[in-house]
Amino acid sequence: MTNKEIGEMFSRHNLVRGYVFPYEGYRSEYWFEESPSNIANFIMQHRDAREIILTDTMDCKILNTIGEFIDHCPDQALLRQILPHLIPMQKGKTQPQEFPVATDAQVEAYFSGRGAMEQRM
Repeated sequence: MTNKEIGEMFSRHNLVRGYVFPYEGYRSEYWFEESPSNIANFIMQHRDAREIILTDTMDCKILNTIGEFIDHCPDQALLRQILPHLIPMQKGKTQPQEFPVATDAQVEAYFSGRGAMEQRM
């Protein structure tokens, strides 16, 4: 993602932080806008992971998965909104769609650069 896209994404204040834990190696972290379809697409794009944990910006749990299957989602209303997007992908009837996702490294670089720019002003 470009810095402009990251800035616009963070200005909307409805973000999800995705922690992806592979079977081997270290976790990867991502940021994206919260919507039922984005959550379903993110899960399926990382379906080979051992576990996915999604949180809000305050690190409060939205849900976790085991592979591509939702294990625990405290907000049952949100779960009911995600499932119509997720189940067709799990059954192979639809494919995960691309959507804007920033890596944690991209976000950190954006805010590091922004902070340096604000200090110069």
